[in-house]
Amino acid sequence: MRHPHRSQITALGAAMLLLLASCGSPEEGQDPAPAEDAASEQPTEDTEGAQDSEEPDPASESEDPGESEQPDESGASAAPEDEDQGDDAASADFSTDAQESDGFPGEFTRGEEPNHLVEIRSGVHEGYDRVVFEYSGDGTPSWRGEYTDAAAELGRGEPIEVAGEHILEINVNGPSWAPEDEPEDELPAQEYYERDRGGAFEEIFIQGPFEAHSQYLIGLDQERPFQMQLLEEPTRLVVDIANEE
Repeated sequence: MRHPHRSQITALGAAMLLLLASCGSPEEGQDPAPAEDAASEQPTEDTEGAQDSEEPDPASESEDPGESEQPDESGASAAPEDEDQGDDAASADFSTDAQESDGFPGEFTRGEEPNHLVEIRSGVHEGYDRVVFEYSGDGTPSWRGEYTDAAAELGRGEPIEVAGEHILEINVNGPSWAPEDEPEDELPAQEYYERDRGGAFEEIFIQGPFEAHSQYLIGLDQERPFQMQLLEEPTRLVVDIANEE
């Protein structure tokens, strides 16, 4: 019979020793691992729930006050309401045809207080530019707006040059005063006023009143559709001019 090789026997003996060692009882001085060590290495489900509850909810966080007060660069929101807004001009009928108030030129009221032009201002809105003529007093003017090829001075007929290729002529009846009661806060007549904001028009020329008739000439680069309306408290004649090509 053949005997096993020495190296095979040595390996077999070592395996037997390891088997006997594994079957023996642990040493009396050896302590098991503490429970708290195992808990610290593996968090319980309750601990995980507490951690999740401590995480802030992005949806519930309030906005930074500094950011909430920043205006929208587009202007669609966060802007104060325009005191000259009146009816929604975006839904109004813009046209290049002549427009006038009911009963023009005769139906207007002077009111009980001095009635005259005190301010002109303009602003930019989505789809149109707005020009506002504001009056003192409680009178109600009559008005007509139309495009004209040329403009002339009231009472004299001398031609008037206005910047732009086309002129939107606004005739207003009513606001006036007695010669001895000329108001100090009225805007100067026979004057040119450049736009303060917006780009649909070039400039405005103001003349009058002459026998209770005034005229405002708005210079434009082309005959743009427009629409007009009269607002109250204070009295304002509003002219909206389309600014889209």
